[in-house]
Amino acid sequence: MLPITLYKLTIMVLIILTAGTTSATALYYQQQNATLANRITALNSDLNNTQHQLDTQSTQLNTQTTQINQLQNNNNQLLTINGQLDTNLQQLQKQVDSLRGQIANLTKTIPKTNYTLVSTGSIALYQYGPAQFISFTSTLLKARLNITFSGGLTIAMLLNQCQYGTFLTCNCYNYDNYTSSSWSSPSSTFYSTVVSIPTPGTWYVAFVETANNPNRGYFTDTETLQLIST
Repeated sequence: MLPITLYKLTIMVLIILTAGTTSATALYYQQQNATLANRITALNSDLNNTQHQLDTQSTQLNTQTTQINQLQNNNNQLLTINGQLDTNLQQLQKQVDSLRGQIANLTKTIPKTNYTLVSTGSIALYQYGPAQFISFTSTLLKARLNITFSGGLTIAMLLNQCQYGTFLTCNCYNYDNYTSSSWSSPSSTFYSTVVSIPTPGTWYVAFVETANNPNRGYFTDTETLQLIST
């Protein structure tokens, strides 16, 4: 009976050992599975974080790309505007240069004008004459006389030396049929004009009261004669 009992005991020990070994193996695998599961979870978490970071960076990259494109467009627009401004500046510079040339030409071509006072003051005129004369001498080929008078109804005339001599001997005050003159104003109580002096020499301005003056008699005129030369 002993051998059988020993055999049973041996079998029981083997069963116990086998059971223990199986249990230890199962525990080991459970631990390994748990470790792997934890690592997988950690890896998944890292992967999710990495994916999130990648998505964030991708979004930022897209935003920066959009900004770069906008900046590039703005830069292109600025380059276009700068080119237009350069063109406008060149055109304005040409206009300025042209105006400067015109001003220079005008400065060269516009002669200097000189004004010489011949006479200014009051003159007395009488019904039916005589005339009042103011003489002056012009030595220039191109000269003008500024004549201004006001007062009673008056005629002013420009006479050269020959015309002046003839005028002195005429009897023309009663009918205003005066001898020839280089220039004559209409009868007026106020008159102002510029008269060309045809030639150098001695000239006379005659002031006479018109024969058809409704206010006949004596009156005083104010006159100004100014010689203009260039």
